[in-house]
Amino acid sequence: MKFRIIGLVVALLFILLGAHPAKAKDVVMSGAERSDYFTQALSLALSYAPEKQYQIKFINFDVPKLRALKLIANHEGIDVIPAGATVERQELVNPIRLPLLKGLFGWRVPLVLEKNKDMFLQKQTDVEFKQHIAGQLYTWSDTKILESNGIKVLKGSKFLGLFTMLEKERFDYFPRSMLEVEEEYQRFKHHGIIIEPNIILHYPTAYYFYVSKQNVELHNDIRNGLELAIADGRLNTLFKQHFGDIITRINLKNRRLIELNNPFLPPDVPLSRKNLWLDVEQYIDNNVN
Repeated sequence: MKFRIIGLVVALLFILLGAHPAKAKDVVMSGAERSDYFTQALSLALSYAPEKQYQIKFINFDVPKLRALKLIANHEGIDVIPAGATVERQELVNPIRLPLLKGLFGWRVPLVLEKNKDMFLQKQTDVEFKQHIAGQLYTWSDTKILESNGIKVLKGSKFLGLFTMLEKERFDYFPRSMLEVEEEYQRFKHHGIIIEPNIILHYPTAYYFYVSKQNVELHNDIRNGLELAIADGRLNTLFKQHFGDIITRINLKNRRLIELNNPFLPPDVPLSRKNLWLDVEQYIDNNVN
């Protein structure tokens, strides 16, 4: 009789567990439903914790980045967002300090007028290069980075207006990230604007996932998942699928590298972990200005 009772109890537990499966955990991102690189990277990271049954959801409307970060901090409808690494953001929310884009936003290719395509053809001294005027928005962090390196910057108040200012030669070049420059060239090439073929600027940047400081479980699961995806090569494969062709088309090996400092980068960015960053040795000649 004793064994029959134990057997009935075990059977009842199986029935109850089957009737109440583990509840999936929703992870909410800003914006409309999509399957971009960041969403796929997050899904990949969370897949290493299958027992949590994470499901990525979207709020289905756009929120300005600062507002989204505040919503995350206050647990008001958004759980995670990808954004650039800044000291101010790290004070508000908790970063997963693994650079998702391998620093691609810091690799800057100039847009110039076609008639000025040879502006940087000849190697110039540091002083000579800095005589050329770059165009940027007042509010961009890149503006501060360029100016901190002694580069002259003409600042505008509207993004589209910068292309008009370039066309009218108010400034000489418009440095854009490798992730932006091709699409913007296609939009504005009818204004006589081209992708400058001879140089590339670089300063270190990082793009992180951020979560609430109180959401320790999600932070740890994303961090651990990304580390595992880096170790087994799956994150690098995803990166190449999205950005490999872009990097190839920029033709890095035939561009002169102009290395700049970024004094606004948080000091805890893992720059020493070389496997986290774009490996450019095979693309760029050792001809650094």
